Amino acid sequence: MAPRPSLPPAETDLAIVGGGSVAVSFLYQFLLAQNAAAATRPPAIHLFEPQADPGPGGAYQDDLPSNLLNIPAGNMSARADRRLDFVDWLREQDPAWLHGYGVTAIDPSDFLPRPLFGAYLRAVYARCQTLARTLGVALAHVPSRVRRVAPLPDGRVLVEPEQGAPLRARYAVLCNGNLPSQAFPALEGAPGYFNSPYPVSALAADIAPDAPVCVVGTSLSAVDAVAALQQAGHRGPILCTSRNGRLPSVRSPHNRPPDMLRQLSRDGALLLAARHGGALSLDVVWDALRNEVLALGGSLDDDDVFGLDGDARAALDAEIRRSAAAARPWQAVAAATNAAVDQIWHLLPLSERGRFQSDWRSLWMARRATFPMRNALKLQALLETGQLRVAPGYLDSVHNPADGAFHTRLRTADGEITHSSRYLINATSFSVDAARTQDPLVAALLREGHARADPQGGLALDYATGCLQDAHGHSQAGISVLGSLAGGTYFWTTSMDVNARLAQGQAERIAAALAATDPGSPGDTPSLARWTAHRPPHPAPAASS
Repeated sequence: MAPRPSLPPAETDLAIVGGGSVAVSFLYQFLLAQNAAAATRPPAIHLFEPQADPGPGGAYQDDLPSNLLNIPAGNMSARADRRLDFVDWLREQDPAWLHGYGVTAIDPSDFLPRPLFGAYLRAVYARCQTLARTLGVALAHVPSRVRRVAPLPDGRVLVEPEQGAPLRARYAVLCNGNLPSQAFPALEGAPGYFNSPYPVSALAADIAPDAPVCVVGTSLSAVDAVAALQQAGHRGPILCTSRNGRLPSVRSPHNRPPDMLRQLSRDGALLLAARHGGALSLDVVWDALRNEVLALGGSLDDDDVFGLDGDARAALDAEIRRSAAAARPWQAVAAATNAAVDQIWHLLPLSERGRFQSDWRSLWMARRATFPMRNALKLQALLETGQLRVAPGYLDSVHNPADGAFHTRLRTADGEITHSSRYLINATSFSVDAARTQDPLVAALLREGHARADPQGGLALDYATGCLQDAHGHSQAGISVLGSLAGGTYFWTTSMDVNARLAQGQAERIAAALAATDPGSPGDTPSLARWTAHRPPHPAPAASS
């Protein structure tokens, strides 16, 4: 019997790889742009996401209510043009349901539980399904990871999922999330080792309440881990350690965004660069930041801006005092630069970007990535009782199967010491080293020459379009990237407002391109005005469960 001929891959217009917050933001804004583009033929979209419910991804999954957003609710939206979309959605929900998350009032400046934003994202995906039906768009959720994406000679893109048949897409957008941390490969599989603090509910469930715990890292992820242990009633000692031993800055609840930035807006940054030969330097950016803070009536006191060196407890006490007493304009200015941060980064030469990464990134992350007062007070209480210790001088950690303990070496003023713990939590954040990752999709892109690693992290992209650059530096017009893998090009892609803005730009570009090359004949495309369910008055079933 002759073998059956293999069938050609099925066709789709748009493949979205990943179904977390960035992917759903892109999808929603693409559908809105699709309506505005007035294409004659509604496109077909395939969304590849292994989880049953697109939206939360790994970042905003169901978790303990103590796991707070580190960005105010008013800056958390899937739509770049509607900053209060999350807040408006919350105001429409059942107060009793919100009370179950400890939320009794909706304030755009508040730091809310991360699972609430995950519920919002599920509701946004439900909006996408409704909008797609109204527009006649074929939207299919494929419950699978993607193992390979490759450009084809005809300009289309081959998308091969781990389960199911391959597809040929006119455009593919990679929103496949954070790469797992590669900080401790030798500890993988060791009993008591957590390669990530998330979900923090796993820490509360799996860590014995009286056992010693070591948290490697002192950034926002470490704060989340310690806050979760405190919320779960952990009684054992906790060591939180990193090379510099710096906790993040505490965000003042009195901060208000400036009406405008003069030099570090998008237009202002271009004018500033033009005055310096077409490029920026770190010194020029620092002077501009200083001028913006002074214009807001702020202080440039070194202890305020850079934080206190030395004892972490004293430094946190000072942070809490300052933030409780008044607004901290430098924090408000730094947050306001999100609107132009990708452009500022782009205007820095590669040498200046490298200098930032080597000399300033650690301090920037500790000061710019602020955390809410509520969690600061939790850590302060643990430090006061001595249950929590925050220490600099981290060297390494090993696991001893004989005693079942993790042994962590620290460098102190008196020499090296070793700390033993039953559990070790890796809170050093996700990896941005695409060249070393074992992620099948990213590794295949690099191995086949369809992508190259960006020296500042993630994959190298064309700044104007977000399109992937191959090993020779040529742009792959059909493949673009959003999220943490775009960090080398756009820098601050850990913030939802930045990602939503970048997603909007790509959504509008691809919708316009599809409309311009639409091979279909004119027809009756449904209008957005006919879609009345763009903001459901009640929680989606998944969100209110």
